[in-house]
Amino acid sequence: MKGLVIQITIVMFLSIGFGAGQDLSPRKIMEQNRRQMTAQDEQSEFTMKLINKRGKERKRLVVLYSKTDEQDNDKTLIRFLSPADVKGVGLLSVEDGDREDQWLYLPALKRVRRISSSQKTDSFMGSDFSYEDIEQNDLNDYEYTLLREEVVDGVECFVIQSNPAHDEVKKETAYSKTEVWIRKDNYVSKKVNFYNKKGDLIKMMNSSDIRPVDGTDKWRAYFIEMQNVKTGHRTQLLYEDIHIDQGVADKYFTQRYLERGR
Repeated sequence: MKGLVIQITIVMFLSIGFGAGQDLSPRKIMEQNRRQMTAQDEQSEFTMKLINKRGKERKRLVVLYSKTDEQDNDKTLIRFLSPADVKGVGLLSVEDGDREDQWLYLPALKRVRRISSSQKTDSFMGSDFSYEDIEQNDLNDYEYTLLREEVVDGVECFVIQSNPAHDEVKKETAYSKTEVWIRKDNYVSKKVNFYNKKGDLIKMMNSSDIRPVDGTDKWRAYFIEMQNVKTGHRTQLLYEDIHIDQGVADKYFTQRYLERGR
């Protein structure tokens, strides 16, 4: 994300100018939000919980590496560490200008396969996050509208709607629109609603335990939950360690490392 990255991660930022959001356009607020999530490099470890409507849980331990180059291109590697049935599974996302490619490695098949554009809306490893959710969206691909201002969990937020700006994005995305609640104090995303092509609410993402990462001016959510409205299935991400600008090697973002782990 940076979706799951969407902090998937999709959960975003600002280092200066807190409280100045009232003078910003919806697009400028989204830019501030994007800057919060952008770091030279980042490494995190989290537990992924898959919870069905009856409350039955499956747990997975995951590590995530990300890096942003001087051209603002993002690279992300997600690797499953446990349990045994998913250990070694990895997803590599590499942005190059207007293009972002994703490759999935499945140890059982001992091969890397590219995620096609038609597969981007599919569920990622049985979770409530799709491959699309894990990608870093280009701000220029969407149009933004400030719907209102609202208090969530005692914190003032901007509520911004985003819609695909052109036909290519409309064709490829699973969503007709999203609504995102962005905190006024630090521009972190607090909540996101996702709507399908018919305009129906299909997923809701909520973030909490939002705090600064030690030694940085970046804020991150240490708990994220994505819920499928129709099925009641939920995916929770519980972050244990987040390290920013501590040095992440370029080798992590290669198909060789994705497959061999070295």
